[in-house]
Amino acid sequence: MLIRWRVFLSLIVSAPLFAASTHLAFGLGVEVQAGNNDSPHHGKSAITVEDSVTMATLESPADPYAGPPTAHFSPDGKHFVVVVRRANVEGNTNDASVLLYQTADVSDSPKPNVVVKMSSSTSDQYAISQIRWLADNETLVFLGENAGECSQVYEFNIRTNRLRKQTDHPTAITNYDITPDGRTLAYVAKPPERWPVLKEQQSGPVLIAGQDLGNLLAGHHFQPAGQEVFWKRSAGLSRVIPVRAGYFVPDTKISWSPNGRYLVFPALVRDLQSHLEWQGYDDPLAKQIFAAHAFKGRISPLQQYLLFDTADESLTTLVDVPMTNSFDQFSWAKDGQSVFLSSYLPLGGTDAAERKAREQNKYPLQVTLPGREYRKVRNEDFPVSEVPKAPVEVSVDQGLNAPPKLYVSRPPGQHKTLLLDLNPQFGDLDFGTVRTVEWNVDGMTMVGGLYLPPDFVAGKRYPLVIQTHGFVPDEFSMDGRSEWSSGFAARPLAAKGILVLQTWRFKDEQDYDRVSANRQLGGTSEESVLNFNALAYEKAIDHLDDDGMIDRNRVGIVGFSRMACFVGYTLTHSHYHFAAAMLVDGVSCGYFEEIAIPEESRDMNFVNGGAAPFGAGLSLWMRSSPGFNLNQVRTPVQLVSLGDYSVLMAWEWYVGLSVQNRPVDFVLVPDAYHIGIRPSQRMFTQQDIVDWFEFWLQGEENPDPAKAQQNSRWRDLRTQ
Repeated sequence: MLIRWRVFLSLIVSAPLFAASTHLAFGLGVEVQAGNNDSPHHGKSAITVEDSVTMATLESPADPYAGPPTAHFSPDGKHFVVVVRRANVEGNTNDASVLLYQTADVSDSPKPNVVVKMSSSTSDQYAISQIRWLADNETLVFLGENAGECSQVYEFNIRTNRLRKQTDHPTAITNYDITPDGRTLAYVAKPPERWPVLKEQQSGPVLIAGQDLGNLLAGHHFQPAGQEVFWKRSAGLSRVIPVRAGYFVPDTKISWSPNGRYLVFPALVRDLQSHLEWQGYDDPLAKQIFAAHAFKGRISPLQQYLLFDTADESLTTLVDVPMTNSFDQFSWAKDGQSVFLSSYLPLGGTDAAERKAREQNKYPLQVTLPGREYRKVRNEDFPVSEVPKAPVEVSVDQGLNAPPKLYVSRPPGQHKTLLLDLNPQFGDLDFGTVRTVEWNVDGMTMVGGLYLPPDFVAGKRYPLVIQTHGFVPDEFSMDGRSEWSSGFAARPLAAKGILVLQTWRFKDEQDYDRVSANRQLGGTSEESVLNFNALAYEKAIDHLDDDGMIDRNRVGIVGFSRMACFVGYTLTHSHYHFAAAMLVDGVSCGYFEEIAIPEESRDMNFVNGGAAPFGAGLSLWMRSSPGFNLNQVRTPVQLVSLGDYSVLMAWEWYVGLSVQNRPVDFVLVPDAYHIGIRPSQRMFTQQDIVDWFEFWLQGEENPDPAKAQQNSRWRDLRTQ
């Protein structure tokens, strides 16, 4: 739940494959033809949801906004690996392969050596992730998982071809760090299932003091447990690092000092009542968090760095101050005896002038260990990581209409050689064109991607679906938004004759700051962005209508995650007509969510004008919150919740529309995850998006007999 919430605030795939060229697919042992250059509709297939879900991709970072790493070079540069992923729909697994290349041979387009293959069947873990080399130039370390197992730390030696488990933990390992020599390992693991044990031990009444409503309704009456952190030396046994009750360890990065003595990791503060002095910091985010989380027992988003010393196995705070971002400007000295970071300083024990300065500023610091003495330094004093220059350049070439392929070149400026065609099967698919479109909103230029049907005819007016959550103009995407979630289906929709507008980005990135600072748009920066989004959708409709491309009476819109709030606001406050809408696993910005999920209340308050929905703040909410304006909705709405907990966020919309006899459809996908990677989840949600908008924008039903109940249900909604 806390991970889901941080994704909301951040505005945060991959059968036996894999093609080494346009003709060979490794792992299946079969020939795969890359297709020909026939014009559309000449023997090519229409794109389906399965084509979208099974697109092979390279290993990508946890942050969906960061570009994927292309290659991991050994320290001496003589070898490199890439990790390729693809969803296996039949087995409902995510398969991955590690492809090893000899750097000296890559200019001759060699076949890759597939050294490791794994297959994951869990919802939230990739089969292979977080791969890195040890200093010996022959050992790879990574998180790996096979079907039916939970992820563990593995190592693979490219000289001996030996794969070995470094851990055998009973629960899934989600993060790790290891020293360059491989002798000291630390890892973060999910806590064991403790509810049955605690319920068995329970007797008498339960004190409610900060528990989650979702857990309480499920019969889990106790505070959620954080992740557990372990460490070990070489072949020794793993030992837990005891974290005090006042902290909650999320799924987080951890960092060893170069000498392997110290480990640093962030932890959320479980009870802000013990840190009321932090209210003295002049930090807008911290003040918002205190206003929403200061009551006893709640796990807050404020963090602290914890320092573990292997010499005496002690655990202390690195600097006793709050943090809002993990590993922000954090680095180790080369000798491992000090840490450099950007941080506040403690407020106590200083004169008035120094205290005032500490309240208002963060400082570049050097913290010397083990005593934790700190001193102010300059940013240029921070150690600079020495990354050896790779002898060859490995890059992914792609574009809006060009599927990603892996190339290699010897810089500078030498000819690129195709190393890997990730998706040779795309040659058999009937792709339409994607265009970059621009439109004006209050003097600012917005940029989006317009996905056209393969048989697009200029001058014909098409139905339109607006997909939200940003646009990456130089990226090939099947779903429209980087293949990292369950809220988009651009190319499968286009294949059905529906235009899809993937929105949006500012052409001038500084315009975002101008919008945030515009108090005519809203009382807070969050409310200003909310109002601007609705305006941007309206102006996009006007632009495409003026160009004669769309039928403005057949416009749909879909919001995922945080953008569900923004789309919900548009549906309740815009005078434009939307023929259908979907809100997929997102925050509602509503009163019920404020009460049921108080860890989201800080964000909800500022989206709705800057105050909680009580007293004077209630009038702000009555004006802005979608939940208080559901009487304005004239659009058929489908709500999709991924996992039981997500029901709480959609409940206000479901009940509010139902009691008014408005057309609302509510689908729960149990055991699903917000950023879902399980193929069955992505297959369902993408197909659901296609079916929903086909039904309402084109009057067509999915002919699959398994969809008969769905079609009947939606016909009933049409009568409303």
